[in-house]
Amino acid sequence: MKKFIKSIVLLFALVVLIAGVYVAYVYIQYHRIADAQKQTVTSNRATELTTGKTYKLMTYNIGYGSYPADYTFFMDGGKEVRARSVQAVNDAIDEDARMIRSQAPDFVTVQEIDWQGTRSQYVNEPARLRSKVGDYGSVLTQNYDSAWLQYPVLDPIGKAKSGILTLSKYNISASTRYSLPIDTNFSKFFDLDRAFDVNILPIASSTKKFVLINTHLSAYTKNVAVQKAQLKKIFDTMQTYVDAGDYVICGGDYNHDLVGRPKNELTWMKSFPTADLTKGMRVVAPNPDSSAPSVRSNGVTLSDPKEIFGWIDGFLVSENVTSLSVKTVSNNFKSSDHQPVVMDFKLK
Repeated sequence: MKKFIKSIVLLFALVVLIAGVYVAYVYIQYHRIADAQKQTVTSNRATELTTGKTYKLMTYNIGYGSYPADYTFFMDGGKEVRARSVQAVNDAIDEDARMIRSQAPDFVTVQEIDWQGTRSQYVNEPARLRSKVGDYGSVLTQNYDSAWLQYPVLDPIGKAKSGILTLSKYNISASTRYSLPIDTNFSKFFDLDRAFDVNILPIASSTKKFVLINTHLSAYTKNVAVQKAQLKKIFDTMQTYVDAGDYVICGGDYNHDLVGRPKNELTWMKSFPTADLTKGMRVVAPNPDSSAPSVRSNGVTLSDPKEIFGWIDGFLVSENVTSLSVKTVSNNFKSSDHQPVVMDFKLK
């Protein structure tokens, strides 16, 4: 009996030790990527923009190639954690590329794209997407490099390197990554790091610049102060360029309702604070009465009557940019829990 009790005590001590070592590993490994980092432009184009010409911009959260329409995600109350297979991820990225090619945009701001990710079966998604979309220059900006997360315990989401990708058919003279404020408590390990990048594009025969910003804001934080601080940093950055008379567009997944149909009980569909928006900027998003939603919740499948839809993807646009049209491009959420939003615009 004494040996049995001793064995149980030793086993318990071993479990506690392993748990302690793991928690220490997560904290020691955790780091934030430095703020204000210059980014590399790959396969940069030589052509410069001009005023008065119509351009097309797409913004698209591809959900790291892991969310088909019948997928339910554990963080939203569903059952699944990772992409189902390498083939499933490849098929999703190929569908995303097809969606981009179908619209032939001049610029694309992509969010939630993985490489070396357990959750996305370690597929190098930026390489695959870039190889299939056509002739674009690109900037890959890393959001985070997370430690192995043993959560859920029996089916862990693992580790990931993930970020945002900006594609352009026009010359990008400079690109800079800026870190966004995030939670500082234990929840930072689950909502992970956040960032935005600022891409500077020259305009032929003009001293003004086209400033294209790409961002993906926090989805699961319950800290309203963090959400406000993230938006404030983007707004303040945009104000610098607006005050200089530059043309500014920010495309992204804001995890805020952009069309006046919020669901404030959800951390990722609260009202967008339009009153705090940068002076000289406006929100441009699809008309919810005539356009497909840009996002679905992942707690249930697409066909479930309890499914929730919204419009959280779109653009912040300066007043010297004419937005000619904006719409969601639907593929019935075949490859992501988001659908791309496209806008035609002109620089005045």
